[in-house]
Amino acid sequence: MSRTTALIPQLTAVPRFRFVSGLFAVATWRQFAFHAAHLPIAIGAVTWFALAIAVGVPSAVTWFGLVVTAFLVGGSAWFAAVTRRMSAALLGQEVVAPTIRPRRGGPLAWATTRLTDGSTWRAFAYLLVGFVVTTASFAVSVAVLVSALGALSHSIWGRFLPEQTGSDGLRHRGAQFLGVFVDTVPLQIAFAAVGLVVLVAVWPAVNHGLGSLQRAVIRSMLGADLRQRRLAEVTASRDAAVVDADSTLRRIERELHDGTQARLVGLAMTLGDARDRLQSNQDADGSGVEALVAQAHASTKEALVELRALARGIHPPVLDEGLEAGLASACSRAPFPVTLHVDLPVRPSPVVEGIAYFGVLELLTNVSKHAGATVATVDVALAGPELVVTVADDGAGGAHVSLPLPDGQGTGLAGLLERLRAVDGTLAVQSPTGGPTTIRMAMPSGTTT
Repeated sequence: MSRTTALIPQLTAVPRFRFVSGLFAVATWRQFAFHAAHLPIAIGAVTWFALAIAVGVPSAVTWFGLVVTAFLVGGSAWFAAVTRRMSAALLGQEVVAPTIRPRRGGPLAWATTRLTDGSTWRAFAYLLVGFVVTTASFAVSVAVLVSALGALSHSIWGRFLPEQTGSDGLRHRGAQFLGVFVDTVPLQIAFAAVGLVVLVAVWPAVNHGLGSLQRAVIRSMLGADLRQRRLAEVTASRDAAVVDADSTLRRIERELHDGTQARLVGLAMTLGDARDRLQSNQDADGSGVEALVAQAHASTKEALVELRALARGIHPPVLDEGLEAGLASACSRAPFPVTLHVDLPVRPSPVVEGIAYFGVLELLTNVSKHAGATVATVDVALAGPELVVTVADDGAGGAHVSLPLPDGQGTGLAGLLERLRAVDGTLAVQSPTGGPTTIRMAMPSGTTT
């Protein structure tokens, strides 16, 4: 269960900063790589911005010039797309691209549509803003990093600096720090200690702050607005619900066909054989018919067991007694101790109870298979209009929401996320490497009195 993951498709894993291990964290160096790798993109972007202003503004007075201006302004989408991909890869933030209104009519209609689209102008403004932010971020991060490394290695390169006359009238060879020449062993040790502190604590914190600034600017200027994100979320929820319903129906059909139906066919054949023996008087003492009836009876009981198991997968009967009873049953079957706390003054809706129940089952199964945990806790409570379910364990951590399969189906936590989306719920995952793991599901309770 890994980093914090939001439901809106803007998602992802914003890296958590830790002072102790910040220098050695992969996220720190990925953020620094973004500042460096995005710099040439930003330079190209601001060049395109200048070209669009220089060519587009004077030529916009004619209809042909308006089309050229729309092309130049709309070209910001190319830089925006590259930046969003780099943000996902290096900053740990997936940004949903805004929806561009479809083209209607001829070139002039296309130009008008493009030039009246708000997301186009936000992306165009980012050409300049992104250049300023990226250039400043790269310059500040490199300056702090180089200063730290320079202080650490001063005893090596300081001896090659030219001699200077200090305020004490003596000749010194070395860098000046706070007006003092670092040219003695104690001063060099102190200077190296300062460099070590800057390298281990200051530079990672500065780099993390600059990365957070980059994420905020990219999200606000290159991402879909709230209405578009909400529409994308609803669309994804609808598609996920349709896929989930289809897969459930296919699973039921497969299990009925391969299991119960085959067993019932065998039962019918057994009973038919018994009937034929009775009609033809082939079994005078009745021992053969008795054996066939016993076999049919056993097959009937096995078919009933399979049908009950299939029905339990659709709606567990234990949920008829309430969510607490269902979760108590689920926790008792875990191969490790699970502490359950339930505080529900009113009962959630049956749909929400089912999602919470199967969600806890999924999480406890993940803990059993992957976490290597010794204990776990499940907390269920109402927080205003929401049902909040929190599952925590002391396992190895490192869990995350995996990408969905090509057919739209999620696996593991991704599947749980899709089920929560269907009821406008959210999923938050905190699972640093080494643990512990905390996963929080929140969904509208739909409470009944």
